[in-house]
Amino acid sequence: MKRRIISMLFALVLGLSWLGIYHAPGVTPVANAEELLSAPGKYSGYSPMLYDGYKLSSQYVTVRDGTKLAVDIWRPTLNGQVVQTPLPVVWMHSPYNRRYYPAQQTVHLAVNLYPGAALGLVKYGYVVAVVDARGIYSSFGNTVAYNRGQWLEPAFWDAYDITEWFAAQPWSTVKIGMWGCSATGGTQLQAAASMPPHLAAIFPMSCEGDYYGAGSGVTAGTITPAPAYPYWVDQFDPYAVPVDEDAGGLMMKAAKQEHKAGVDIGYVPFRDSISPWILEKKGISVKWNIFSSPHIYFDNIEKSGLAMYNAGNWLDAVGLRWGPIFRFNNLNNPAKLILGPGGHCIWWTAYSPKPYPLTFPIVTEELRWYDHWLKGIQNGIMDEPPVYFFTYNAPVGKEWRFAWQWPLPNEERINYYLGPGPSEGEPSGVNNGTLSTAHPGVVGAKDVYTVDYSVTAANRSQKGLTYTTAPLAADVEVTGHPVVQLWISSTATDGDFLAYLEDVAPDGSSTSFTVEGSLRASNRALHFPPYDNSGLPYHRTYEEDQKPLHPGKPVDLVFNMGPTSYKAGHRIRLIIICADPTLTPRLDPPPVVSVYTNPIFRSHITLPIGGAPVGAYVRIEPEALNPDSHGEFTAFITFPKWLDKGYVKDINLNSIQCNGATAVSAKLHKDTLIARFKRQDLEVTGAGHRVKLTVSGKFGSKFDYGQISFEGSDTVRIIRQGK
Repeated sequence: MKRRIISMLFALVLGLSWLGIYHAPGVTPVANAEELLSAPGKYSGYSPMLYDGYKLSSQYVTVRDGTKLAVDIWRPTLNGQVVQTPLPVVWMHSPYNRRYYPAQQTVHLAVNLYPGAALGLVKYGYVVAVVDARGIYSSFGNTVAYNRGQWLEPAFWDAYDITEWFAAQPWSTVKIGMWGCSATGGTQLQAAASMPPHLAAIFPMSCEGDYYGAGSGVTAGTITPAPAYPYWVDQFDPYAVPVDEDAGGLMMKAAKQEHKAGVDIGYVPFRDSISPWILEKKGISVKWNIFSSPHIYFDNIEKSGLAMYNAGNWLDAVGLRWGPIFRFNNLNNPAKLILGPGGHCIWWTAYSPKPYPLTFPIVTEELRWYDHWLKGIQNGIMDEPPVYFFTYNAPVGKEWRFAWQWPLPNEERINYYLGPGPSEGEPSGVNNGTLSTAHPGVVGAKDVYTVDYSVTAANRSQKGLTYTTAPLAADVEVTGHPVVQLWISSTATDGDFLAYLEDVAPDGSSTSFTVEGSLRASNRALHFPPYDNSGLPYHRTYEEDQKPLHPGKPVDLVFNMGPTSYKAGHRIRLIIICADPTLTPRLDPPPVVSVYTNPIFRSHITLPIGGAPVGAYVRIEPEALNPDSHGEFTAFITFPKWLDKGYVKDINLNSIQCNGATAVSAKLHKDTLIARFKRQDLEVTGAGHRVKLTVSGKFGSKFDYGQISFEGSDTVRIIRQGK
């Protein structure tokens, strides 16, 4: 259906709001009429291009403790004139230079090139802003508000004050949003925790959930040497840009001088540690240590009610691709979750186009999100299933699909056991081991490996320990959270263990669709998580939990490899190495490690394999059936409580079958599916005994979930009259 682009008074626009139309008062739209289309990454007809340019201004804004923060503001223009109409504001709180990105150049603007590229929103009727975080670049203060992932108290109140300052400006509506990725995703969560009343929607990308709990990797116990003064003074401050009111740069110079009195919080080795770097200086309130967890502020974030679009990428670090899922599963705020094919903060934008498969237009998705939550446009974004994710190696056109919950309801968690070699095909690794669903049967089997500090991403298939399946009989989809359990011993009292998952092609070449899962052996203690952890191993990472290895004594290490989604088309390979290029201490001589692959110490990887039907509860009436009669029988199908109701409401009614019989009618009554079948269509034999009748069907009438089906059975007595 075509709809006309309307330019009328604001009251008339509001009167037509039921059509999803939003136009700024008195403004003639620039775009032509378009079809109404709203789907992930696709959007037209709901939000016309209203303006033809933008103008930058910059200034200092003073927050509650008197600190001045540098702010860039990009307002739309029409025919060369700055638009005075109040518009929603979308801003970013950045430790990366508000003006340019990367900071060390003066060509690419942060609003264009920083992931999210929110300048693309301006022409659709938004004000976009970027703020230098306290204590860095041109902002005053001596403590960076987002320091190495640290949640420092000033960050909360700076975000609160800046949000409310935007809401109070005459060119702003009361609806404020935030954008950004990585550290600027984390600053959105800090803002959410402070609950500014006018913050309505955020779009945090590739940022923390709980780094420690996600898999502490090999950071536990790591302390970075403290610099003479904060690292950003030399690395970042030289690229600061003065605000308009500071034409001579004297205020910026004074701000830089304040920075020198700051404190670098540093990397804290354990969750309950105090940074050794701050002990020499006082007056800094440390709310939590490095890679702090938003979960301690979940009560505040939920009370705020703000909408949260969580975004991550499969090739990011474990904690950063787990963080969006963690927030989605633990917060009751209105939320979406997108999981894409890129690396850290890698998304397609008009200013930074990417090759296939990195072609999802993230700014389009931001526009859909902010249009709904900041402008009230009913574009259907909240009517879709909340999860949208990419699967590597899927058929072209089927790479992206929806889900109502995560993990997926049709996953089976299957153990693949490490075994002695040789594996089939081209040999790999120093051991060429096998990977199989069969339990290991070789008594005393183990792989002995001298830690190799020269292993890199390019040579780990040759220099690491490898375990490879036989050729697969059919494609296997791995979607979810692989978990590794290794039984190991070492000649050292500690060690780092890193695991990689690969898809091996028929020609022997391999592709990795996961960033490594890793664990420092001394941090292997497991605890019950304080939140929904998707059933994954949880390492509390307190200093008191650390356990040294006893040379030669087997222990088990269990760790999360982080979420992924790919179709394995030929063989699956697990690679184990024992040294991180930068974090693993180098010992001379290198330790000798044993990885056990025998019936007693069964090292394995648990893979989430898709394809299992969801178990349904079936009751068939009547309980006695004559398949030779002309009557019908009825199946009442209900579903487990843990299954999201979105699936139940989107059953493909044409797919329902029972022992060869296709349903002649089906309807959903509340949460019960009622399907009727012709008795003569049943495929059963015999009489006078009970027979199992199995009802099956597929989800996905309106949305594409891939191959998610359901199945359930009941028994009836078969009678054949006259026989």
